[in-house]
Amino acid sequence: MKGVDSPPTSKEGMTNKPIVTCAGDWNLFCSLEAPLVAAIPQDSCEWRRSFGRITKFVYLEASFVKYNKDKVHSELNLLKRPILHIYWTDCVDIEYYKTTLREDIEGWFKQLEKNNITDWMIVLVETYDIRKTNKLLPRTTVLDKIKGDFAVKQTEDRFISVINPIKSEARSAESWRALVAKLRHLVLVSYNKTLNKFEEYMREQREKRNDPEWDFCKYFILQEQLAFVLEMLGLYEEALVQYDELDALFSQFVLNSNITESPKWLDTFKQQITSWQAIRLIPTVPLHLRELIIKRKASLLDFRSYLFQRQSAMLLLTEKPEEVASRCISTVHNTLVELSLLGAPSIEGAAASWAHLACVETLRVCEACTDMQAPLLHNAKDKLHELGKLCGLLPGSPEPTSEQLHLVVMLSAGMGDTETNNKSPTVRLKEALCSSTAFQQYYLELAELAMGTYKHIGRLRFARQIGRDLAAFYSELGETSKAVVFLVDALRSYEEQGWNELAAQTRLELVAAAKKMNDYDRYTTLSARIASTVELEILVRNFYFEEMIKSIKQNLTEKESVQTELNDCFHLIATSLLPSERGYITDSKVQCRVVIESFLPRDVVCTRGSICLDSESQIDKKTPVKNNKTDVSVGTQASPKKSSDDIDPSNFVTSIRLDELKPKNPLLDPMHITSKLHYKEDKSLQKATIECQNPKMILKRSDSGKYRKPVPPARPNCEMCLFCDNITIKPGVNEIIFECLPKKCGIFRVGVMCLSVEGKIEFISDVLLSTKLGFEVVTQGVTVYLNKVEPKKDLVAGLEHDMELVVTNGSSRLQENTTIHLRASTGLHLRYGVNSLLSRELTIPVDASEPFHTTKIPLRLFAVLMPKREKNIEHTVWLTCPWLDSVMEVPLHFSPPMISAWKLLTSNTRKFVHITLKSTVGHLVQLVLSEPKLECDGNTTVSDLNPKASGNLKVSSDGTTASFMWELLKDPLVKAGPMKATFTVQYRLENEDISRTFTCPFDVQDCTTLFVIRTKLEPGKGSDFCRASQVCCLHLSVQRVNETEYTSLMYEVLADQTTWAVLGRTAGVITMDSSTGEPQNVTLDVMPLVAGYLPLPTVRLSKYIAANTKDLKKDISTHPRLEPFSPGQVYHAGKTKQVHVLAPAPKEHLDITV
Repeated sequence: MKGVDSPPTSKEGMTNKPIVTCAGDWNLFCSLEAPLVAAIPQDSCEWRRSFGRITKFVYLEASFVKYNKDKVHSELNLLKRPILHIYWTDCVDIEYYKTTLREDIEGWFKQLEKNNITDWMIVLVETYDIRKTNKLLPRTTVLDKIKGDFAVKQTEDRFISVINPIKSEARSAESWRALVAKLRHLVLVSYNKTLNKFEEYMREQREKRNDPEWDFCKYFILQEQLAFVLEMLGLYEEALVQYDELDALFSQFVLNSNITESPKWLDTFKQQITSWQAIRLIPTVPLHLRELIIKRKASLLDFRSYLFQRQSAMLLLTEKPEEVASRCISTVHNTLVELSLLGAPSIEGAAASWAHLACVETLRVCEACTDMQAPLLHNAKDKLHELGKLCGLLPGSPEPTSEQLHLVVMLSAGMGDTETNNKSPTVRLKEALCSSTAFQQYYLELAELAMGTYKHIGRLRFARQIGRDLAAFYSELGETSKAVVFLVDALRSYEEQGWNELAAQTRLELVAAAKKMNDYDRYTTLSARIASTVELEILVRNFYFEEMIKSIKQNLTEKESVQTELNDCFHLIATSLLPSERGYITDSKVQCRVVIESFLPRDVVCTRGSICLDSESQIDKKTPVKNNKTDVSVGTQASPKKSSDDIDPSNFVTSIRLDELKPKNPLLDPMHITSKLHYKEDKSLQKATIECQNPKMILKRSDSGKYRKPVPPARPNCEMCLFCDNITIKPGVNEIIFECLPKKCGIFRVGVMCLSVEGKIEFISDVLLSTKLGFEVVTQGVTVYLNKVEPKKDLVAGLEHDMELVVTNGSSRLQENTTIHLRASTGLHLRYGVNSLLSRELTIPVDASEPFHTTKIPLRLFAVLMPKREKNIEHTVWLTCPWLDSVMEVPLHFSPPMISAWKLLTSNTRKFVHITLKSTVGHLVQLVLSEPKLECDGNTTVSDLNPKASGNLKVSSDGTTASFMWELLKDPLVKAGPMKATFTVQYRLENEDISRTFTCPFDVQDCTTLFVIRTKLEPGKGSDFCRASQVCCLHLSVQRVNETEYTSLMYEVLADQTTWAVLGRTAGVITMDSSTGEPQNVTLDVMPLVAGYLPLPTVRLSKYIAANTKDLKKDISTHPRLEPFSPGQVYHAGKTKQVHVLAPAPKEHLDITV
């Protein structure tokens, strides 16, 4: 369809135009015909259709004929039926109209009414006369008279007056445009009514399609008239719909004929096929084919050629050549199926010739549609191959027989006469069928062009399929090397995309080509690969396994080994490194356990297996060989350089499962996109853009790098490898142990793996290059340890301990006369040998020994117990060894055998010292104690209160303690002062005889009793007993018993609030008289809250220092303050007393209120 904005194009294929009859003054119309015919298609017209159809804007043309009353109406022929009738007149004289013209118009109307024609128009052509413009206009004109005589209410717009444009062009423009517009409108209105009636009749005919007398050919010509009219109006898409409906209807009849009884009219298309001419995709209608359809003499190929030609014409007019190509493929396929269903007789190869010519002819009109050219070329190539097989033109075929030559003549005759164009599809096909050389050239041209087009549009699977066909063609030509190239490309694509069965069949073709070329290396490797293909039958696999063994023994004996990929026959499952018991050190065996699955049907002997170990220097230089089958990466983006993290031993792994690694998909690589702001000169924002930093990686061609010929990984020359020899690999899962003995230090990563089967085929894999499987080899030097013989026991100061000096050679050899010098810190002594003395420094000889030998030298160690009360004692031993550059420092932690705690006890003015010994050793230790002593300096003596006949005491780390007590006897004439005391006791282990001294010094200060506090509780007045909830009197007495400078004291009653309630004040200041020893008494009111035996409230006595109000320069606070007494200076005589408090007395009277 042509839209409003589309200019009127040349309708080359449309020979039909709407027919408009002209009655009245024919000579007048002939003078106006040329400008009228030219003006009608100049502009579009809106076509409003009934039944809610979409409004269309169409361009019209018209064909004007003279009115003939005998050919006015034709109901069933839309093309020959006049669509509009116009009466032309230039009468301006009313009298002439009344006498002559009126009767003529009336007769014309009667003829139209007789044929039920309602589409007409009367045009009055006037001549503009400037001389009459100044005169008065007549009351009525001829047009008014005509309207009054013939017009009804709905037809008044069909009477038009127009000024003759030939005689007055300037004055006639407006009326002429109105005439042309009205003419377009009435034509479309007429078509709308006519087509509605025609479509109703067409539907009635289609509903009768199941009648025995119904004829499809007749109905086809009927509906095609509607298509012609729509094409004539420029509605090409709607015209195409009519042909598509006919196509679907015919196909349904053909399909149903295979199931039900075939209609009679279908026998027309079962006749002998005698012509298979090329389809001419031109806009004009192929009249010879249409005549065959009308006469019911068209074969199936004729009908299909005509229908496809008309469909293609509509598509080309709507500028859709790509759909023409798409429809060509489906039409060819459906036609061949319909031929087989109908069983139409034809010579062999006729259908293939017709299909080939249809595809090639379609290619000529679809040159710009690259996407659709490839299927057409592919189909044309296949049909040409079919014809070559029939005519004996394929490579390797014998000379054509007489029957084949006769077939060529018949096929050429069915294609029709040769065209003048030597490059036409018919000429090319005839030339190809006449000569094997021309056939091969034409076939290769089509195949290579189809394959290249498939690659260009990205449909590589079809390209590989055509490549296999070319491989078979070249193989028959004897050019096996060219065939191998196509087969290798196809095999690589099938393997990458997972088409295992197709890959297996391609390998069978490749191995046959290799044997034909005497390429024994490729033949051997392919035989091994085929023997490992699980998609093939076991008999085929066993045959090629024997061929592999035979080729190794017969053809590869004098050659070097053949290299191929490990994945061809084996599959790595898991790999793990097994270090020696001592780790990865020099001269210590390192193993690598490889779990591998063999796909070979029988056992093979791996004469030599190796895994390359890349050192740190080699890692920097090497990168994994990119291989589409074995390239496995853990990372997300490949990098040509290794980062420092890749060679960091802390990032290495010791075991890995190859199943967990996924192949790297380049489509998942991240796009490095950054945003960028662009500013103007005035620093204002101009625009913001998003830029890709790696467009070359993202936009590179996928078929260049992805499908490049893979290079098998080469066997590297490594300084160190893991080896295994003469291993039998069975079908299924196998475990292989590789071993090596590293001789030097360094960082090593597992690299390329190689398995040499039967000594001639090396299966190489670089999968492990992309993993972080590696280790670091170090040299283990001589190590020295100073260990406890009994590790679970703590070191105890004051006791001897058994130690051992452990010397481990590592990977070195100790020479003779090697010595180790030991030096201990102050207070720590060492002993080497049984009878030697304890000393701080020792020189110990070490015997010569082999690598990895351990020497243990016994020592005894003793830490002097200092008179300090410390929980931990730290010592250090310094070792000087000839293999160490610096002195080795060994810290030792000791704990004392026991700890002591002393306490000063007071009884009025008497003083006692209580000492407790307790063991804090972590393990079980029992110490026997004897001869406890307490010595004091000055004039203080002690009185031993410990029992004499109790024997020796024991202190154990299980919680057993020992206690001692002495009374301090002071000279009353000497003023008491600070005193130093020393406690000593002899201790020994229970199973030893040697005793050692434990000493504990301590200081005693302010131990003299200065004040004695006594408290007494009495019941309140009128009570004989202390009862709960009754006020009692608490008598407090403070007495000075020794001289002191502190006379101002503060007492504080600290009572338990749940037991006592102190009434009034709880604290006060008292002043002691320094001349007399009279006590100071204080009485307080207290109330017991509960009954029972209650302890008396506690009284705290403190030094009261008054505020400094006189001399502000002295260092005395301006506020009074308190200072506590030292323990032992204040003695509470009644601290442990209790008083019996009775329950509250019952009430004697009970008031009752009524």
